Formats: sequence, structure tokens, C-alpha cells
Amino acid sequence: MADNKTQARTDGPDKDEKAERNERATGVSRWKKEEGGGKRRRRTRSRRGLPKGAGTQIFALVVALALVACAVAAAWPPAERLGWGTDFAGGTSYTYVADSDADLSSAAGTVRSRLERMGVAGASVTAGDGTLTVKLPASHDDASAVEEATGVGTLELVRLDAVSDADAIARIQSGSTDVRLEEGTYEPFIESSQITSAAALPTSSTSASYGLSLSFDSEGAATFEEVTAELAPVYGQILIVSDGTVVAAPQVSQAIPGGQVSVSAGLTQQEAAGIAAAVETGALPCALTQQSSEAVAPVVDSAQFLQAVVVAGVVVLALLVALLVWMRLLGLVAWAGLAALCFFEVGGLALLSGEGVFVPSVTSYLAAAVAALVVFAACLYYLAGVRSRMRAGTSARDAVRVTLRAQARELAVVASVLAVGGTLLYFFYSFGGYPTFSSGLCLPVAVVSGALSVLLVTVPLVRLAALGPMRSHPGAWGVSRSDADER
Repeated sequence: MADNKTQARTDGPDKDEKAERNERATGVSRWKKEEGGGKRRRRTRSRRGLPKGAGTQIFALVVALALVACAVAAAWPPAERLGWGTDFAGGTSYTYVADSDADLSSAAGTVRSRLERMGVAGASVTAGDGTLTVKLPASHDDASAVEEATGVGTLELVRLDAVSDADAIARIQSGSTDVRLEEGTYEPFIESSQITSAAALPTSSTSASYGLSLSFDSEGAATFEEVTAELAPVYGQILIVSDGTVVAAPQVSQAIPGGQVSVSAGLTQQEAAGIAAAVETGALPCALTQQSSEAVAPVVDSAQFLQAVVVAGVVVLALLVALLVWMRLLGLVAWAGLAALCFFEVGGLALLSGEGVFVPSVTSYLAAAVAALVVFAACLYYLAGVRSRMRAGTSARDAVRVTLRAQARELAVVASVLAVGGTLLYFFYSFGGYPTFSSGLCLPVAVVSGALSVLLVTVPLVRLAALGPMRSHPGAWGVSRSDADER
């Protein structure tokens, strides 16, 4: 009995002293204890031999790699997906003059909208000094599309028996199209203002020719039904006249109610799309005549582009060295986050570029680089906070979560300013003949890319490192406290 009491008195002070040492433990020693060591650490290993919680982090990294692969696929080959802007690919400039003192700025907006509807991406349309200039990148250069987009854009329906030009009638009856009707020689029964919509339709699945699908307003629908009812018994013809030229002359075999009709015509896809775009955007305030066309040299040639790549490589290498000096191996985690951010941003911009929303240019790429650096600085701010808490003894899991909560307001402000500011720039500021300032899209894309890189790369790598390598070599990872702190 005495021996037991003696043993209890002997063990008591030792336990108290051990508990006191645990309470005084700081830095890496504390979060090693908190996250488990010795027997507890061995108990947390799963049946697969991975530390507890490692599976979730590995899954996040796999998702990140999949997104990186998708981003590469979206941006490859870069010359086609991103490099079709005139700054890099060059192109052609078409100059037009107006036949009257009309508002060419309004005409420029209409021409630009038509080209967009026709699927011509990257077109810059400007007006000034009595001329209208259309610039197309080399990969989307199409003189016929520009010709269609710069037409006045009137579309009329005319009865053949309402045409007074006998020569034109004879040519139409013989099956000719592209017959020019002089002003005053015909009277339309439906004008452009009564056509509410138009669309280009392939004539058949095996034919390269296109027709038109037209819809009319209530007044036009009633007139169209009445005229087709009159012409049906004699198989009369209705002329589809675009800017004074007959593009189709179908025969009428029955009355057509409902205010909608599909017309077969021997049009090319570009011609049909141009007529449909003109109906949707409205007629130009003036007639445009092409004055000249000339090649546009790229602003950045291959040699300059190579120099830019070399400079970017040197900057990235210097950044990597700086991160290694400042944060040790934890700097590699930051660098991996930056690499993922860049991949995500380029992939996102490539998708927008393919849709014709983002126009690659020198200005756009500079904006993308600045946006990436700003977002990366915010990510570094977060990672530095995580490291600071780990040095103070907070576990990696808690440091990741607590730092995000503590910095949530600052990070949200930065993200909101970039995303909202970029969106406003895109929608409310035009640049270089483009309807919107597409460089503004770089900011919200960078914000989304930064969030993905932190959640799918930076955080999982920190947590994985804390489960093993940081425990063994905390100094190499930059998470151990200084000697003064340990003393």
C-alpha cells in the first residue's frame, strides 16, 4: 500500500511537468502534437497506407490537373484559338465612303453587329473623316462577308406583274437571278419595316445553296396572304429584292397564311446570312462604296513575340527563385498555384475568344498579365497568413481554414473590385473600333482562375505537405519558428 502511494506521489509531479511542457509548446511542435504523433499518428493511417485526409486533397489535385488539361485543349493551337487578332496575325483593312452626310458612327455599329451575326470574329469597325473602316484578322478575312455587311440592307417583296422593266421581267422569267431593278421600275407590297425576322436556311442536306425564312408583322402577314391568294391561281411569281437586286423569284401555288414563309434560293451561306443579318440589324442610314482595301501588318511579329516569351520566362524563373528564398519549399506551392492560375486564365480566355467575345490584342494580353499578377499577390497574401499561423502553432488544417476566414473580407473586396470593374469596362467602354473593351474580361476570368488555383492546388498541397514532409523537415518548408522564438 505504501509502495502504491509512493508511486502515485512520484508520478504526479512528472505528469504535471509534462502537461506544462505541452502547454508551453509552440510552433511546429504544437501542431505536430495537435495533429497527432507517435501511436496516434499511426492510428490515423488508412488501410491504403495514406494519412487520414490525404484522399480528399489528392482528389482536388486530380480535378485541378483535369481542368489544366481542358484549358490546354481549349487554347491549342494558340495561333488558331488566341492568335487571330490583327495585332498578331495581321489582316486586311477595307475603307468605305458614304454617298451622303449620314451618321457614320451609327453605320459602323450596324456593320459591326452584322459581321458578328454572320460569324466573323475579331472585326474592328471605325468611322471618322467621312470614311468607314473595317479591319479583319487574317484568319477571319472574308471580302464577301464585308461586302454583304456594308450593303444598305433593304429587303422587299415585289409582285412580278408590278415590275415595269420589260427586259428585267424577261430575264427573271427565263430563270435568271441577280437581276438589278432600277428605282422607280417596281412597287413593293412588303417593305423592310414589315419584316420582323429573317434567317438563312440550307436548301437541302446535300446542297450548298441557301434560302431564307421570313416572318412578317400583322399588317405584312395579312398583305402577304392576300397577294399569294391572288397569284396562286395563275402561278404568279414573287420577287425577293435585296438592295434593288432580285435574289429569288419563287412561284406561288397556294395562299400562305400565318405571316411566315420559307423561300428557296440559290444563295451562298454568306449571302443568305448577310441578308438575314441586315434584316435583324436594320438598314444603314446611307449607301457605302468601297474606296480601297489594303493589307494590315501585325503589330507584334514573330521575333518580337519570341522576345516576349524569353522575357516572360526570365521573370517566371526570377519569381520562382524569390519564392524559394522567401518561403523555402512552400514557395513551390505558391509557384504551382501561379502556374495553375495562368493555365485556367488562358483556357478561359481561349473559350471566350472562340465565341468572338474576347479579342486577342497587345492590350488584352497586358491586361491579362496584370490581372494574373494582382490575383497572385492576393493568393500570396493568403499563403503567407497560413504560414504565419502554422509557425505560431496552429495545425495546417486549422491554419488554412482560419486564415481564409480572417482574410475573407480583404480577399472579397479585391475579387469584387476586379470582377465588377472588369465587367463594367467590358460592357460600357469601347476600344479600337470594337463594340466593347474585351480586355476587361481578363479581370473576372483572373478572379475565377485564382479562386480555383487556391481551392484546388494551393490548399491541397499545403495540407498534403503538413501530413508528412513538413513534419520531417519544417525548416525546409519555411514553417519552423526562428531560434529566438524557440528559446
